[in-house]
Amino acid sequence: MSRIVFTPTEASRAAEAHVNELEKGDGDGMPLYLPRMEYNPETRKGFLPVKRGELITVTGRPGNGKTGFMFRWARQRANKLQELAKAGDEKAANSVVLYWTMEQMIEELRLFHVAAEDGVSATDMANGKLETEQWDEVRKTLRKLQVNPLWLAGKSFARRKDKTKLDEHALRGALESIETWQGDNVKVQVDSVFVDYLQRFRPGPGDWVQFYGDLVNGMKEMAGDFATRVVLGVQAKREVDARTLPVPRMEDGQWTSSIEHQADGMISVVRPSHYLPQDAFWDKDDANIKVAGHQQMLVTVLKRKLGPENFDGWVNFAPEYNRMDEYELKHITFDNDEAPHVQR
Repeated sequence: MSRIVFTPTEASRAAEAHVNELEKGDGDGMPLYLPRMEYNPETRKGFLPVKRGELITVTGRPGNGKTGFMFRWARQRANKLQELAKAGDEKAANSVVLYWTMEQMIEELRLFHVAAEDGVSATDMANGKLETEQWDEVRKTLRKLQVNPLWLAGKSFARRKDKTKLDEHALRGALESIETWQGDNVKVQVDSVFVDYLQRFRPGPGDWVQFYGDLVNGMKEMAGDFATRVVLGVQAKREVDARTLPVPRMEDGQWTSSIEHQADGMISVVRPSHYLPQDAFWDKDDANIKVAGHQQMLVTVLKRKLGPENFDGWVNFAPEYNRMDEYELKHITFDNDEAPHVQR
């Protein structure tokens, strides 16, 4: 127990070491990698980078791009660490990003990564519709990715005889297997963890609300225990679909309200084409916003500890290539219990 008790001297020394890290301004905070939505210290607007020990949730209804958004974020973070490591950053060189998937097999997810790197459709790969030269490029990229610090955890075709239950205990064990120490000095650390997604953790008999509430608390504890960032996918409840603008709000996490209290940041994603036909108006009061294909996505920052919140950005997201680009920024306001509306 003495390891969790700090004398005044120990607390000050630990805080001073932390101050030294902050002073370096070494980019340890994890941004969204969406430039126009990032925090600007001059205007004090935008998404504040995610610090170690924080829990961020990404909420969306099925089919609205939650998994794609999270995997793209993880991929961008891993690429940034690789870039910093090549420039001589020792911390980045000893850091990894873990993507915990309960939705896809590891091999499928890895090919999703290849699609983003090569611009080859993941759909075409899955259906075996590539030319011989393209398959050769896929293999070449897979070998190149062997040095990329994006680690995957989940079910695999290659290891299907292993019948490991994907639960909170297994996730903690995975993190413990990655983190490596030499005395009190960490040698390999987990930079960030992306968990896809909360409602795929299956409760036993009993109170499901209590189970998912405890699980969210457990994710927050893991962020602190491993000095990492946890980005947790959350399925929004069905009632969201019935709204005029089906944008998930803070209270819309299925089965639990603990998300609102425990999360340091909350993001929601929605694809208008999931609800409306091409060229239909997304908001009947704003003639400038039309549904423009399945790649159109609205990303909303619902909550951000110590930072701006209740703002959004439109992005162009190609799920088959796991690529995302921004376009004209709009804003959403929330009128208490009323549906959100888009402002010009």
